[in-house]
Amino acid sequence: MTINIGVEPTEIMASVAMLMKPSDLKAYSKNHQGLINFIKEGKKLAAGSKVVYSSGTKDKFLKAFNSSERDFLKAAAVGISAANSIREWVPVRSKESGKPISATAIPTKVFLTGDSWPAEVKDFQVKAYGFQSYNSSDIIIQWKNPKGLSFYGVSLKQKPSVTSNDPTLINKAFDSVLQSDSPKELKELNKIKDQVIQARTDYFAKVVRQAVKAGYIKFKGGSLPSDNDELMKITIDAEFAEKPMKLINIKGKGTIDLSKPKRQSNQSLFKILDKSTKKWREFLRGEMLDKKISMRAFVNAKIASDDSVFNAMIPVMNKYSNEFAKSLLNLVLKQNLYEELDENTFAFALVTGAGDIDKEGNPKIGHIPAKGLYTVLCGLSALNKSNTKYKMVLDTARNDKADAAKVFINLMKGTLNILNLQLKYKGNFTIQPQFAATIAPSFKEVLQEQWGKRCKVY
Repeated sequence: MTINIGVEPTEIMASVAMLMKPSDLKAYSKNHQGLINFIKEGKKLAAGSKVVYSSGTKDKFLKAFNSSERDFLKAAAVGISAANSIREWVPVRSKESGKPISATAIPTKVFLTGDSWPAEVKDFQVKAYGFQSYNSSDIIIQWKNPKGLSFYGVSLKQKPSVTSNDPTLINKAFDSVLQSDSPKELKELNKIKDQVIQARTDYFAKVVRQAVKAGYIKFKGGSLPSDNDELMKITIDAEFAEKPMKLINIKGKGTIDLSKPKRQSNQSLFKILDKSTKKWREFLRGEMLDKKISMRAFVNAKIASDDSVFNAMIPVMNKYSNEFAKSLLNLVLKQNLYEELDENTFAFALVTGAGDIDKEGNPKIGHIPAKGLYTVLCGLSALNKSNTKYKMVLDTARNDKADAAKVFINLMKGTLNILNLQLKYKGNFTIQPQFAATIAPSFKEVLQEQWGKRCKVY
């Protein structure tokens, strides 16, 4: 959403939509006036006792009920879409655990989690696998169901339409992907992590040496160390610099005094001389794409080429592909959540609301089935019946179109693509790249089936 109110407006819209009758949601979905009526009624519900907020967020969420802003009308459309999917999922899931809940039943309460979970659902917040909240529920819906399951958590994502690109399910630093609550297993995972980091270090050290050969940086007062680890430890700084900088992050071109690494005098390493003002200033984004003036452009071109840092990392990732797959599937799909929580007390689903408005403000509401954790576990059990090994495969079609410091990878088992992954650097090559992930379309087909039914085997 464009307007920033400090919270995600689709979460409150989905929450109040759950407190409305399905027949009313259908009426609200017909036209622009219907959406305005939804927001008017939703504000009353949001201010009432059935919506429970995390600390300090209620006033922020209430700002979303402004029908004069297109962003909030879009959020309302997404919220209605999400509520429809949740109402389709809950009766199936509740029936599996005891007394079924009707698709038309109005919840007792809806909780918005945020940074500080409400006291009534605090016990469902799970600290595990490197997450403060491994239970990634954005909203938790409660029904009075004394003979069955009462609490239903939803991890809510959004997109404009059913056919739009999927939103990422995780976005985490690479070194936080390999996680375990077992000290023994974590020790082994850290060894794998160290191998990947070393491959990255050796690659960037090579690129720095190539930049020297290409004339981007020269040296006085010493020479570069031959050891890659020592080279990558060198940090240069100056009074006029925005912040200290590793060699691989140099933006411009110039001479480095290795005898005084913290007191550089050459501003062109950090800044660019403005032709019009004759003053030094920070590089603009476009200027850092020009290899004639910017070492950053040279490094980016290397990373986007066939000789990429990711090519150095992927062989190590594939050597330990089962370990990476186990961690990624757990982080993305929360496959171990029912080991942390009683599945007869708490249910979990991944829900994507698909909604938008047209030029006249009329809602366009799509439908995407919720992916309950039982369904996910069903799909994963089907994968486990195959003896083929997990593997990381470069997505050449998407990589050919990429022009930034990123790479697209598919996590596969045999011929089945499970997760679409993206590794990306965000302007600083000394920190870990970000891992983003979405469920691959081919695995979505497996996830159409419910727990208890026969799953496809690959």
